[in-house]
Amino acid sequence: MYSNTHIFVIILLGELHIKMACLESLSEFKNSQHRILAPAVGFYSMAPRHGTLLAEGSFIGRLKILNSIYELYLPAGIEGIVVVDQEMDKLIPVEYGQELFKIDPDTRVQYTKNQIETAETADPLDSEQGFIITAFTTGIFYGKSSPDSEPFVSVGQEIQKGKILGLIEVMKMFNQIIFQGTDTSDSGRIKRIYVKDNQEVKLGQKLFLIE
Repeated sequence: MYSNTHIFVIILLGELHIKMACLESLSEFKNSQHRILAPAVGFYSMAPRHGTLLAEGSFIGRLKILNSIYELYLPAGIEGIVVVDQEMDKLIPVEYGQELFKIDPDTRVQYTKNQIETAETADPLDSEQGFIITAFTTGIFYGKSSPDSEPFVSVGQEIQKGKILGLIEVMKMFNQIIFQGTDTSDSGRIKRIYVKDNQEVKLGQKLFLIE
């Protein structure tokens, strides 16, 4: 039988998994690349893959500090291609200021970001009104990170700015589709997903309807 103390600890641990605080990574520009650094001592996991295209505010993993788990995001002004020098384990100990990976600046990120942020509202002929996110390039759409993984998002799901909605593969490079908020809010709800996993999409094609 659990004591009151045990029950209290279990409840606290459950809350840690449900409500995670957010942290921005540290960064340093060196040799024409952004070095993304750990903002604290802890255990780092869920690192982005080599070659991933990221915009400022992108989710870049989780950092466990003592008994708390924090979601890490790129700071403002940092965007480009992920460069990983070596394969990362699923969970690695890191020191304050330790390099996690590098970002190689790439002009395609700004194009990607602009495509998402200026996505048009629903077509007047479409009875479903909302905020449309369109494909920023032609490629293969993936709604989950691997065949056995859960989808990044599903219809009816509430989302916040920085949420990864899917991937578009172009020449073996997986580019994240990141929710940057709407004109009026940093949050929304997935009302409709227009495409299926592993489907080819064209530039400007509708992907998601957000309300």
